Amino acid sequence: MRSSAPATIVDPADHATRLLSGPVPRSALALAFPETSASSATVHVEGRNFYPPMLHDIATASSSIHINQFGFRPGEIGEAFASALLAKAADGVRVRLVVDRQGSDPDRSSRAFYDRLTESGIEVFVVRASQIRAPRGRLRAGGSTRWNLDQLGHIDHRKVVVVDGRIGWVGGAGVEDHFQDGRFHDLFLRLEGPIASQLQLVFLATVRWLGGDVHADELDRLFPEHPATAEDVPALVLHNAPGAYRPLTDAIAAALDGASRTLDVVNPYVTDRRMVGRMKKAARRGARVRLFVPADANNWACAAAQHFHHRGLLDAGVEILEYPTMLHAKAFVRDGEDVLIGTCNLEAWSLRRFFEIDVLVRSTELAAQFEERFSAPAAAVSAPGRAVSGLRDRARTTAFAAISPLL
Repeated sequence: MRSSAPATIVDPADHATRLLSGPVPRSALALAFPETSASSATVHVEGRNFYPPMLHDIATASSSIHINQFGFRPGEIGEAFASALLAKAADGVRVRLVVDRQGSDPDRSSRAFYDRLTESGIEVFVVRASQIRAPRGRLRAGGSTRWNLDQLGHIDHRKVVVVDGRIGWVGGAGVEDHFQDGRFHDLFLRLEGPIASQLQLVFLATVRWLGGDVHADELDRLFPEHPATAEDVPALVLHNAPGAYRPLTDAIAAALDGASRTLDVVNPYVTDRRMVGRMKKAARRGARVRLFVPADANNWACAAAQHFHHRGLLDAGVEILEYPTMLHAKAFVRDGEDVLIGTCNLEAWSLRRFFEIDVLVRSTELAAQFEERFSAPAAAVSAPGRAVSGLRDRARTTAFAAISPLL
């Protein structure tokens, strides 16, 4: 772990109390958590399978719904979420959203959609990574613009839902129709138990950093007690905020370095040379390594950079599986026990600059569930990955691999 690691937060509720007084700087978003537990952890693959139970959890909310979402846009699934949130807000449930300007576009193409939400009392906060000067605080709450240097270049790529401080969802999909209709293949992890308090604190710290209010009398409901159960398994939230402390990047590296028997890597954009090198080493020391990628990625530049690495990966013994549609999930399963699921891609921006979040769960049962619900079905329909051939294609992929840290 880097020397810049902050103090470990043992009690998320106690730490939340400290965030209530005075402005919260971006440095306060560097949150270090100890391993806690989840009383349940289940994998849901494809939008048609994860949106309905997510919406059901939202419908059962009694006190709070907190959503941090890179892409939350109008459409069939966006309307389903908007209707559910508006209904709960009308019932007196506190609904807060944190969205990314680039992913959700609340000021322009999605303006009417977000006007409906804010006019009904839903609090919306926006991370504006591409604006040098920008308004601060709640969306369209008034006030002048200000210099926005602490957000500049740091896209909020997280996808998290926390309901009543008891249920958490973490995955790779936005609230967008292409995840619902199968054009993008993705997954979410649903969690209950103490792990929900770590997710809750990450969300509240972000809201406070963006100028939002959280009242002390909310904290008991936001951080309820989580009685221990016989089903509890070790779990940990890993959160990358801009800065030198990147526990998620470290955890991915540790998963690749520590694999001794098996390693499944699921990722749409695999361009980071150091992570690619770690996969090669895992295969060379005898681990069965499978890399699941899209056959035709939506980001053609990243796809070209990734294909540069295929020959070396194949030569090292890595099995590359190209999924027929846009595989967008981000997951790592090591030695049939450690399961890491969330939002982080294997490229420079995600690993070092963006807001990203994953959850690590140590559970042979969850690893087996992941194999049954994701890996085995994906392997059955995927084509073998191939090395690039031909002078023109080799030159093209070499060029994009060289500039991949900028893509």
